[in-house]
Amino acid sequence: MSFRLLVQFPVKADQVNAFLELMQTAKSRIANAEGCEGVEVLHSIETPTKVILSEVWQSRELHDVYAEKMRASGSMNAMADFLAGAPESEYFEVL
Repeated sequence: MSFRLLVQFPVKADQVNAFLELMQTAKSRIANAEGCEGVEVLHSIETPTKVILSEVWQSRELHDVYAEKMRASGSMNAMADFLAGAPESEYFEVL
């Protein structure tokens, strides 16, 4: 069974465009990861400082392997400068 990970990012108002560019690069990298079945970047119309990353994975294990590689490389730390607070994430089963 697949699962979806939703990560909501509270972006600083003056960093939205730069963060969206960063997320497009991340989107391509995530899409090519083993086990990734799809990825989207969602930008709120009503709250322009809200960006959501939606990823669908074959398994939680494959996602965890990818996430650990990103943490080890420092890629996730690069996002911190763009954010007004901590990202919130939640996992969902895809039925």
